[in-house]
Amino acid sequence: MVAPGADKNSPASLSLLIPGLFGPLPASEPSPALPTLETWLARAELGAGLARGFEPALFQLFGSEAPAEGDIPVAAVTRVLDMGVIDNGWWLRADPVHLHPERDRLVLTDSQMLDVTQDEANGLVAEIMEHYKADGWLLKAARPGRWYLKPPRAPKMTTTSLPEVIGRDIHPYLPQGKDGKAWHTVLNEMQILLHTAKVNEERERHGKLPINSLWFWGGGRLPKLKPVAWTQLWSEEPLSLAFARLAQVPSQAQPADFDAWRRQTGRGGEHLIVLDGLRVTQQYADESAWAAAMTQLEHQWIAPLFAAVRTGALAQASLITDNGRQYRLTRRHARRWWRWRRPLAAYA
Repeated sequence: MVAPGADKNSPASLSLLIPGLFGPLPASEPSPALPTLETWLARAELGAGLARGFEPALFQLFGSEAPAEGDIPVAAVTRVLDMGVIDNGWWLRADPVHLHPERDRLVLTDSQMLDVTQDEANGLVAEIMEHYKADGWLLKAARPGRWYLKPPRAPKMTTTSLPEVIGRDIHPYLPQGKDGKAWHTVLNEMQILLHTAKVNEERERHGKLPINSLWFWGGGRLPKLKPVAWTQLWSEEPLSLAFARLAQVPSQAQPADFDAWRRQTGRGGEHLIVLDGLRVTQQYADESAWAAAMTQLEHQWIAPLFAAVRTGALAQASLITDNGRQYRLTRRHARRWWRWRRPLAAYA
């Protein structure tokens, strides 16, 4: 990210935030050919480190440091987008998931794979709230896959973000801290309610996996944001869109490719594009889908963007990854031909 006050009459600068850029690297078949990306990584300047992980990196890119203790408050931020409310309440994400038993493990599948409708979400929330409303709990299904829980009091615990647990055994990632065990009990109670829910009976009758658990994560209150330099956000990813609203940064939908972005944007400014299409392939370790998406990324974004920087059509461009690194490219960097490219695995 470049300092505020960029000249809008000078060429624009563009940053791509790309979670999943470094894998899953194919183990059983050849890796995709990515010559321009490998050249970029070899010639670029390694920028200031960001927090590891997609959500922590977004917090930092929008002027909010992750707290020293506890969760990063994803729920409070995405609630701004999903419910249009800005307040100081303590909220927790309680997203619908399916847990699949494998021997002594319970493996998590998230709503991306569950085809949850809004009516189903509302029905399940209503059944849960019949048992919790009198005690001061509030559960809302703002979107089919994004639910929000406000308990009677803010618990002292840390959770693990849902994206980190997808495809894994949940047991090492259950809530920790002073109130962690109490929240294990809450989770078990809600799982029992979901097991007998009429909505799940209908889902199974139609061949769908039941929503047999929730996943608690991202608890906290809205963070304070420092001023940011972004002129425009281009994204369809919820957390980034919520931050744009909080930071009063204009946002538009993610363009289809670099050429489409060039046609839509004028000169100057600091632009951030969130390309999160690789993320689901990373979460479910789908090597073939990742390889196909990387080939598409190379042709639609990386190669034309590299060329635009090299010719001076753009002032600079950065690739921001979810492993805490960003690779900044200027015209001078792009011409460092003596820096030999290495395979992507060398950077993973």
